[in-house]
Amino acid sequence: MTTAPENEEKILLRTGTSLVIWELLIRTIRNPELRKEVSPGNYEILFQLDEAERLALNYLAGAIQRAVPDALAPVESELIAEGKRWLLSRHK
Repeated sequence: MTTAPENEEKILLRTGTSLVIWELLIRTIRNPELRKEVSPGNYEILFQLDEAERLALNYLAGAIQRAVPDALAPVESELIAEGKRWLLSRHK
């Protein structure tokens, strides 16, 4: 993991783990019937994760925690809200 410019962090995941997460995300994005909007902009997935998907997401969470330990200990809701605002501003 290395610190990148402009408050960016790089995380490392094995290729297989990355592909499992990618497939999960693509499946959710491409199939609107697999998700339900529970409030404006917030979705719930309507399928169960298999064990490999669950493990891949755990690895991703661990990699994020290692990349930004100070930001996540304790997790500040304002930091998460700021991240969401940034992501939404980039989507336009």
